[in-house]
Amino acid sequence: MRTASAKRVRMTAIEGGRRRKGAAESRDFASKYQIVFDQASDAIITLMPNGKIDAANQAMEDLTGYLKGELEESSAEILIPNADKVRVGHRARPVTLEMMTTPGMYEDVGILRKDGYVRFVDIHIRLVQSGGKQLAIALFRDLTEKKRMERELITKHSELKNAYFQLEKKNIELQSMQDTLVQSGKMAALGELTAGIAHELNQPLQGIRGYAQELLTITSPGEKTNDPAEVSSDLREIMSSVDKMVAIISQLRTFTRRSTENHEFTDVHTAIEESLKMLSRQFASRGISVNKQFNKDIPKIYANPLQLEQVFINLATNARDAIDETKRGKGTIWIHTRATENFVEISYKDDGCGMNDRTQAKAFNPFFTTKEVGKGMGLGLSLSYGILTKIHGTIVVESEMGKGTEFVIRIPKDFREMG
Repeated sequence: MRTASAKRVRMTAIEGGRRRKGAAESRDFASKYQIVFDQASDAIITLMPNGKIDAANQAMEDLTGYLKGELEESSAEILIPNADKVRVGHRARPVTLEMMTTPGMYEDVGILRKDGYVRFVDIHIRLVQSGGKQLAIALFRDLTEKKRMERELITKHSELKNAYFQLEKKNIELQSMQDTLVQSGKMAALGELTAGIAHELNQPLQGIRGYAQELLTITSPGEKTNDPAEVSSDLREIMSSVDKMVAIISQLRTFTRRSTENHEFTDVHTAIEESLKMLSRQFASRGISVNKQFNKDIPKIYANPLQLEQVFINLATNARDAIDETKRGKGTIWIHTRATENFVEISYKDDGCGMNDRTQAKAFNPFFTTKEVGKGMGLGLSLSYGILTKIHGTIVVESEMGKGTEFVIRIPKDFREMG
C-alpha cells in the first residue's frame, strides 16, 4: 500500500512539473510573440468581428498618432476619413470598416490620423481563430513617402520635359546663328577675294573687247581682207572668253549660295581643287606656288562639300596673308593628304610670317584677327572649327614666328559611325 501511494505521489509531482513547464513555455512563447508584434516595421492591429480594435503595435501608434491604449479602446471607425472634411486623392480610396474585416489586399487606401491628416497605405487582411473567437489581423504598409517620391518624380519629369523643349528651342536658335555666321564668313571671304575675281573677269573681258574690235575692222564696208577663217577664229576666241566668265560666275554662285546640311560622300581632293580655283590668280600675282601631295588612296568622306570648300578657302587665304606679311614677294603653300585608319588627314603649311603663342591660343576665337581694321572679320578659323566640329573633325595649329604655320585637319570617313 505504501509503495502504491508513493508511486501516485511521484506521478502527481511529475505531472505537475510538466504543467508548470508547459505554462512557462506558453508564457515564453507569448512574450516572444508580443515582442515580434510590437517591433514589426509595419503597423498591425487585430480587430473583433464588430470592428473594435483588440490590439495595436508600436508602428500603428507612429502611423496614426494614437496611443495603443486609445486604439485598443476604440472602434476602427476612428481611422475612416470623413469625406466632408478631408480630401482623399483621386487615385486612392478611403478605408472602410468592411475592408478592415474582409480578407484580401487593398492598395492605395487613405486612413485618418489623430491630427486630421490622411496617410496612404496598402492593407493586408487575414482572419484567424484565437481563444475560440475570430479575429481580423490588419497589416498597414505606409505609402506616404512613396507617394511623395512619386509626386516629386512627376514634377521632375515635367521640369525635365520642359527643359528638354527649351534646350531644343535653344539648339534650333544656335543652329540658325551658326548658319548665319557661316554665310557671313562666306561673304567675308568673298570680299577678300574680290580683287582677284575682278582681275579674272577683266582678262576674258579684254579678250572679248579686242576680238570684237578686230571683227568690226575686218567686216567693215570696203574692207578687202574679209577672211571667213579669220572671222571664225575670232568668234571662237570670243566664245572661249565668255565660257571662262560663265565658269567664274557659276563658281561664285555656288560658293555664295546658302549652305544646307545635305551631306554626301565627298572627294576631299575635289573640294581642295575647287577652293584653289578661287585663289589661283591671287597666288600667281603674289608669286605664291602651291605644292600638292595628294595620297591616291584617300577615301571619300561623308560631309557637306560646300562647307569643306569654305574651310579650305579660309586656310588658303590665311596662308596667302601670312606670306604677304613677309614682304618677300614669293612663297610656298604645301597641301598634303593621307588616310589614317578611319580618318582623313589634311595639312596646310606655309612659309609665311608665323604666329606667336598668344595668337595661336586665340586663333579659333570668333572675331579674333591680327589684320588691320577693314581687312578681316576674324571669322574664318572660328567658322572652320565649327564646321569641322559638327562632323566630329578636329583642327590644330603649329607655328613659329618667322618659320611659317601648319594647320592639320582630321575628319572621320563617316561621322555617323562615331557615336
